[in-house]
Amino acid sequence: MTVERNRTALVVSLLTLACAPAAAQQLKVDDDAIKLEQVEVTGSHLRRVDMETQHPVLVIEREALLRTGLTDVGDILQTITSNGQTLNRNVNNGGNGEAQLNLRSLGANRTLVLLDGQRFVSGLEGAVDLTAIPLALVERVEVLRDGASAIYGSDAIAGVVNIVTRRGYTGGEASVYFGENNSYSDGQRRAFDLTYGVKGEGWGAAAGATYSKDEPIFARDREISRQPYYGLPLEATGSFTSPYTRFILASGGGYRRLIEGRPGTSPDDFRPLNFATDGYNYTLQNYLQTPQERRSVFAQGRYEFSPKLAFSANVLRNERLSSQQLAEPVVSFSPYLLDPDGNSIGISADNVYNPFGEAAATGSRRFSEAGPRRFEQKATTTRIALGLDGLFELGTRDFNWSLSYNATRADSRELVSPYADNSRLALALGPSFLDASGVARCGRPGAVIAGCVPLNLFGPPGSITPEMLDYVGISAHNRKRSDSRDLQVHAAGEIFDLPAGPVGLAVGYERRKEDGYNRPDAAIASGNANGTGVTYDATEGGYSVDEVFAEINLPLLEGKPFARQLDVSLASRYSDYSEFGGTTNSQFGLRWKPVDDLLVRGNVAQGFRAPSLFDLYSGNYDSLGQVTDPCAAANSPSPQTLARCAAAGVPVDVVEGEAYFTYGANRDLKPERALSRSLGLVYSPQWLEGMEFNVDWYRIQIRDAIGNRAAEAVLGDCYDRGDAAACRRIQRAPDGSLYRVVATAQNLPGGLETEGVDFGLTYRRTTSAGNLAVVWDNAYVDYYGELHQPARNTLLPDGTLAQGNIVADNRTPGGFYSVVWRLRSNLSLQWQRDDWSASVGARYFSPGDEDCSIVTEVAEYVGQPSLNSLCSNPYREIDVDGSGTASPAPQNRVASVTYFDLEASWQAPWNAKLTLGVRNAFDRDPPVAYSSQFNSTFADFDVPGRYWYASYRQRF
Repeated sequence: MTVERNRTALVVSLLTLACAPAAAQQLKVDDDAIKLEQVEVTGSHLRRVDMETQHPVLVIEREALLRTGLTDVGDILQTITSNGQTLNRNVNNGGNGEAQLNLRSLGANRTLVLLDGQRFVSGLEGAVDLTAIPLALVERVEVLRDGASAIYGSDAIAGVVNIVTRRGYTGGEASVYFGENNSYSDGQRRAFDLTYGVKGEGWGAAAGATYSKDEPIFARDREISRQPYYGLPLEATGSFTSPYTRFILASGGGYRRLIEGRPGTSPDDFRPLNFATDGYNYTLQNYLQTPQERRSVFAQGRYEFSPKLAFSANVLRNERLSSQQLAEPVVSFSPYLLDPDGNSIGISADNVYNPFGEAAATGSRRFSEAGPRRFEQKATTTRIALGLDGLFELGTRDFNWSLSYNATRADSRELVSPYADNSRLALALGPSFLDASGVARCGRPGAVIAGCVPLNLFGPPGSITPEMLDYVGISAHNRKRSDSRDLQVHAAGEIFDLPAGPVGLAVGYERRKEDGYNRPDAAIASGNANGTGVTYDATEGGYSVDEVFAEINLPLLEGKPFARQLDVSLASRYSDYSEFGGTTNSQFGLRWKPVDDLLVRGNVAQGFRAPSLFDLYSGNYDSLGQVTDPCAAANSPSPQTLARCAAAGVPVDVVEGEAYFTYGANRDLKPERALSRSLGLVYSPQWLEGMEFNVDWYRIQIRDAIGNRAAEAVLGDCYDRGDAAACRRIQRAPDGSLYRVVATAQNLPGGLETEGVDFGLTYRRTTSAGNLAVVWDNAYVDYYGELHQPARNTLLPDGTLAQGNIVADNRTPGGFYSVVWRLRSNLSLQWQRDDWSASVGARYFSPGDEDCSIVTEVAEYVGQPSLNSLCSNPYREIDVDGSGTASPAPQNRVASVTYFDLEASWQAPWNAKLTLGVRNAFDRDPPVAYSSQFNSTFADFDVPGRYWYASYRQRF
């Protein structure tokens, strides 16, 4: 699709479409420049004069993007009200430097991202990294908040984001930017960009370069995040793996650890581990906001051979350096942890540092001597787009056409360090002795293991020497790549006239090929890297798809009573995938103006998401964790469950504990299917010039969602519901305890549904004091949960219980995509007069409920009932499992928060612009959230502190 707009026609979008206050629209309007030329709007392949289609589209112009005070496209788009929780720089543990968009909270891989109307390369999981697109390249962003698979194909379930680059640029522009979290003097951001364009008769070219650097903010530098759970005792909430080894001897007993101040050379130097007092603060090394550095260069050109034929070329190269930092690595040993020869790793009774004279079978230690864990990415994105476009005549009618090809590669290299090498760890913890010189040697006298350095895990912090670390320590080098190649042919025009106007038709063909890989370091793939917490195999594969599409717009009535305008649009797209075959998706849209002031718009659309490369080709990956065993007596199994457990050979006295979870791909996956419905009103009263109200209802239903069954769900399928296929995915140890649960990707039964309303208004007025504007945008979510909106604890087709509506109800502590806001609202007040302008913005997050069982559990464990006051409803009891019996379900109310942003600009007479601003002007701290995965607050909120910024932009 070729997206071209006359600069003057863009003014129409400013007058008719509201955008988020964090991205307020430009106020300056030249009425004499407005021309009713045909333009192409995101959500349609047809060009039209009227910018309002059957879809709700949010348009954010370049000046509005710059006015936010942010330097990254991803950061800006995450402020729009319809975005849900997703990856950003506030995600340290689990982040990878990417910034994604998650429209409707349906997942970043269900939001389609376009660059100039063409797909941008996605990662193996199907989500697009927005840090790969520099802000200096962007002219505007169009956000389609509706399903559009019939127009664009896979992934356009929650919506479409079209990032339109700057075209026809002449002259030069240079800018510098500096910002800082002034309250704490950290989190500095610096940005520089330079662009230059020239234009001649029938041709134009432009190029640019950008550089930006964002410094980190440490969790230890904010009160809310400097310990694991805000307000709770560190000793009971920290990690129980500390720089003092915790271990269990082969003879049994509980965990032991070294008494502080003792050398660890005698059994008397050790005591039992106290889970109420021995917690370790793992947050001190963590980032609260991760650092990032970006460099990019870009160029574009266009040459018109004639008024009816033109060639264009675009090149982009972006490089991102990012990192995350966590507490020191945890190195473990246990009977389940094996060296490359298949032997269990433990501390030998004959280890030179072992004072007990018997082996230590299980244990772990945080290697504080090795420093924090570092995850460093170098991600490069290279894109080349070539195109021909023009006009042709068919009879007496003109048609536009385009032929385009773009190839994009996203390559990421990651360095992860430090870990321990299991093969060397086994030797370093094995038998050792002191030689005649008093030097510790691995092995036994007469059988020394050359190069091996015995490891002292019984000493205090600092007892692990640099020589020991050099021997057992390793770094891992991982690499990922995604390649996308896309060929499109497209034609559109008006084929005949009806009494109400011309009928528009667009047809096209697209061929796309996607491939990629994720190659972990050999130590990680083999399970030889100790301290990663996960082992996974390589991912590698690809697929191709051929698609044809058609779209038609039929004007039915015009200028009639109660039908000033009535037209319908029909679209359909057939996609043939090399992996699973064909799928057809269609849509029906309606535009009706009963009176001149009112537009009624609606859309019904089928949608789909093809399995991603990760879904189809990911290697198996293992994770070790605690699991609930339905056969264990502690879980009160029913007689039917006990019978199935006995039939499977599980002993009645089986004890639950840790087990391996194995996840992986499934080549037999089918695409997800979706049905989207929307209905809205746009009211522009003639009696109040400059005012526009909009309200849009939507409902999105997704079937056959792709995902991994949780380990507990697989176990329940087998033992509670008698699913033989699930039983084949369970492995047990000789003593009957769980050893491994295999949960590969599948099309999950049931589905996902969300429903809500977007509403807002814009009002513009010119006065003697200047041009004034109010922009208000809201996203209200009424339902988010299982398909068909079942009540909580309703039995679903797969035998599990429905969670029900989870909007503003975060019941999953530590869940990553578990926060669905009831209401997000953005309000902007704008003023402009002559060379001066200013704006005030407000960003609102509604309150919500969360599980706060961590608070009540800690309060009971440490015997401090006063801690329960940290929960707003600590003694709440409800039926949590459908049994009809009330159980404790402590709940906390997470407060609402509103951030205010201020900005002012001056247009200097020497063709320069100076901007000063502050985000979070009133220094609002984020609300405390105990269900958050980290930092006791959600990553959507601003980090604590005012953020001041200044920029200078010079045209020449």
